[in-house]
Amino acid sequence: MDYRSYSELTDTPHVVVDGSAQAGTVLTLSHWPGAATPEMLRADLSAEIAFNYLDRPELQVDAPHVTNNHFDQDGLVAVFALTQPDAALARRDRLIDIARAGDFSRFHDRDAARAAIASANLGAAAEGDAYDVVLPQLVALADDVGSFEEYWAEEDAHITATELAIAVGDISIAEHPELDLAIVTVPPSWTVQTVHRFSATDVDAAHPYAVHNATDRFAVLTVGTRPPVLRYRYETWVHYMTRRPRPRVDLTGLAATLTVTDPGSGRWTFDGVQGLSPALHLVGAERTAIANTDFVAAVSEELGSARSTWSPY
Repeated sequence: MDYRSYSELTDTPHVVVDGSAQAGTVLTLSHWPGAATPEMLRADLSAEIAFNYLDRPELQVDAPHVTNNHFDQDGLVAVFALTQPDAALARRDRLIDIARAGDFSRFHDRDAARAAIASANLGAAAEGDAYDVVLPQLVALADDVGSFEEYWAEEDAHITATELAIAVGDISIAEHPELDLAIVTVPPSWTVQTVHRFSATDVDAAHPYAVHNATDRFAVLTVGTRPPVLRYRYETWVHYMTRRPRPRVDLTGLAATLTVTDPGSGRWTFDGVQGLSPALHLVGAERTAIANTDFVAAVSEELGSARSTWSPY
């Protein structure tokens, strides 16, 4: 197969990886909710689904092209697997780890995390289709990520600092399995830095790659450096197969209550229960009068009541 952009392939037979089908799609290999991925191929990551497809020649389709409707590390690896199967299979574990770091902010090998960050930065700098720029470099990213140090070094240092702070107890993580909740307490002296979620940039004091490696809980509440934030991890949006996450709770009502009770100038908002990785957070202000303990108590009560939930299954 060869790669073509999503918009090029309307009405042309093709395979979609890590996205949604369109006219002309003959097979979807995606962990997205609602995707018609064959059940025997399903896995946590779309990259893993693509490798499962390579393992099952009896399920393979006669389509000349593969595409995706967005650029990120999981999609990148899945496209690569179908366009260069021999090279991909030779690097299977490393490539899946790159996809895992990109989508789930978790990794097994540090070089995979570095390659995920570098690929995101390379894609962001691309003029035109990021796949055309990053796909030809994926072998080098997997085999010699050191040569891309300028694209990952600064963020990698943030991962190291967060890992060390967790190890010595400067950052604490309290788990509440019954709520699928982790409460991460970061020292007030820590300031936010640029981090990657998927291939997009965000800011956080503790790097999510280190935090997610340290907890299996899928709702992460962070307190300590700025107004507290509750964020659902991306695993709760996809068809995650290793274990079924607790259904998300719609926190829109809680956001409204917090806004009314907070005498500050900001507004509490929830990004939406069906968002990719939605957060309950403060907008329009850098401070809140709500104590961290009160926020934690309010979130815990709302998660426990589960009056309105959503699940991708």
